[in-house]
Amino acid sequence: MPEYIVELLNPSDAEKYASDAAHLYRQAGWIDDSTPESELIPILQNSYCVMGALDEKGHLIGMMRALSDGVSDAYLLDMVVEESHRRRGLAHEILRRLNDYLKEKGIDWIVCISVPGAENLYASSGKVMKGFVPFRF
Repeated sequence: MPEYIVELLNPSDAEKYASDAAHLYRQAGWIDDSTPESELIPILQNSYCVMGALDEKGHLIGMMRALSDGVSDAYLLDMVVEESHRRRGLAHEILRRLNDYLKEKGIDWIVCISVPGAENLYASSGKVMKGFVPFRF
């Protein structure tokens, strides 16, 4: 029996996964204990898609989101994997399946910005965009 399954999350299940997503975001340091789990519901619902990894009990143990116009461009963000499930290829599988799904939809400009130290994850299936400089506003 596999240790986890990776699948597209249904936006209507956002409330079901909000607690697990909040736990993952807290581990990553993106939110703190004062952030209510309910704030994650619209994040999960309003993303173009969310690729999630679920353990054998159905708990969300990893995820990555895509924001997109649904036609040509997508931005990948929020790759996060439960600390106890890291170093098993889970992030690679989430990334692969998310990219495959977007490409099946005809979306061919797929980008993300790596946090320092995670470059190898993205370099294994993508390319550095030479001549482009990311900006934050």
